[in-house]
Amino acid sequence: MTLTDVLQRKIAALPGPVQDYLYSEAAGDLNDKIITRNKLAEDQEPALFGLLREIFVKELAMKDLGSEVKKRFGFDELRSRQLAVDIAGFRLLPLDKWLGDVDGHIRSLGGNPAQYPEFRVRIEHRTPEEAALDIVEESVTSVAEPRTQVRLRGVVESFLAGVRTEDQTKEVLTRPEKIGGLGFNPQDAARVLEEAREETRSVIIDREVSAATAKASAAPAPVKKKQDDFSTIKPEDEAEIEKFKQVVLPAKGVEKADETAKRIEASIDGIYLASGLRTEDEAMAKRVKSVIANRVRDVRDQMETLETMVQPKELGGLGLSQDAARALLNAIQAKLREVHDAHAVQTMTEKTEWVEKERTQKAENAELEQKSAETDLERLYSSIVSKSKKAKQNAPVAPAVVIAAVPAVSALTPPPNLPIATTNPVPPELRAPAIVPLPPPATAPAPSPVLPPLTLVRPTPGVAVMPQVQGTADAPKPRMEDVKPMARLTGPVEELRAIAIVDFRRLSKDPSEACLKIKDKIDILAEQSYTRRTEAIAAWRASEPVRTYLELMGEGLNGTPLKDAVAARQAAKKPYLTPEEFQAVAAFSRQLRY
Repeated sequence: MTLTDVLQRKIAALPGPVQDYLYSEAAGDLNDKIITRNKLAEDQEPALFGLLREIFVKELAMKDLGSEVKKRFGFDELRSRQLAVDIAGFRLLPLDKWLGDVDGHIRSLGGNPAQYPEFRVRIEHRTPEEAALDIVEESVTSVAEPRTQVRLRGVVESFLAGVRTEDQTKEVLTRPEKIGGLGFNPQDAARVLEEAREETRSVIIDREVSAATAKASAAPAPVKKKQDDFSTIKPEDEAEIEKFKQVVLPAKGVEKADETAKRIEASIDGIYLASGLRTEDEAMAKRVKSVIANRVRDVRDQMETLETMVQPKELGGLGLSQDAARALLNAIQAKLREVHDAHAVQTMTEKTEWVEKERTQKAENAELEQKSAETDLERLYSSIVSKSKKAKQNAPVAPAVVIAAVPAVSALTPPPNLPIATTNPVPPELRAPAIVPLPPPATAPAPSPVLPPLTLVRPTPGVAVMPQVQGTADAPKPRMEDVKPMARLTGPVEELRAIAIVDFRRLSKDPSEACLKIKDKIDILAEQSYTRRTEAIAAWRASEPVRTYLELMGEGLNGTPLKDAVAARQAAKKPYLTPEEFQAVAAFSRQLRY
């Protein structure tokens, strides 16, 4: 195949608007102007046309235009610059949407863009994501299930982004669903590919912009923090978080997670050394280890791993043959079975020990609860007896102490044989006290009937005894209110699953920053173990924001614009996401992989 044939093939692959311009009558008139203004000879015209073709297919960079003109035409510096300016102004400036900043290039050569025609070719730029969404929405293939629609969009997007070739895309479309495909028949797969090719011919797919956007979403630029924004993380907060990680996380299994990670790395290195694919090329060695690691960590299934192994190196694969790829895959599967068996034995041992420990702890707790119940019953019994008026009334009456009446004593009379003293009488303080007779007793009330003594019954341990509360006419008997359940405590994984859209908006006013905080939660769990990370990702994907995002995506695939779907949900008082929240959740979901 000659160089001219290669250029013709590349020109045929250009977007439709670009080809229409290249083969238009106006393009021929502009070529004549360039030839006339620069006085090019007839034998120099093929060099001009060849130079233009190389620039149109982007084989020749626009910044090298001046040096190439001087090299191919043999002009001096001034004449070469003038010819380069005319080529850029007459032929390249209308295609600035395709070629880039032609206006700035003309100025860098000393020219004035205003001296050239104002006509510009209208070219629409789209990212692979936007183009894939349009193809799926307008596809003649009827796909009812939202999950299948999302997978179809991902396959088409990878084809438009250059990740999959046309044959690989067709193989995924026609592969059965049980082994990771979409289960399309060949006719439907051919229609989807034809629509994708037509999309690439009508618009420009910005693959570089898509990659840059994905990179920017993976590492968002730091947002300027407001002084009064209490939801932002300040440097002192980051220091406290690091301190918390160092103090708390070791108690939650970080050492065990580190040990597991080391075992996984050792397994990857062992498989790599035994595969016979050792190479001095560090990039290739890293790619081989990455493919092995993705399968060992169960990030990719067997079919996806095999597809990557046989994929050409130029497209990011390993370039292995089918036999070599299957031999390497069998080695990885054997190692996985060995690791899983060892882990199953270890898990069973730990489970047995945990069950025995729980049984012992349960028996001890039951014994302590029984003793505590007996003590509580004793205390309740004493409290009831001490506060009961009926018990006090029925208590046996102690016998009254009867004081014998003292007989009245007559005045003392001295004996007759003693002389009566008329002097020095008895002082008052030495005289006997005068006895005053008591008043007659009042009529005693009728004795009350003797009540039987109070019979006290000790409660049986383990049986709850409630006091009988008597109601009166003024105060009715109190009613038992319903017992309200206590709030259930949740862990970090359950917290992610229970996040509602209201909670998501409370994290931050900026949806991207709210997603970043969710990512921090998942990363903290990932430091504990890989299992905790997968649980966290699954919990987040089961949360209300992600469910709402998938529902809105399904409505979009059915032909409903995002704004209309959001407005309908607002009117029906259903959960909804704003366009900014929708884009943030979509970008964050693309980052998460098991």
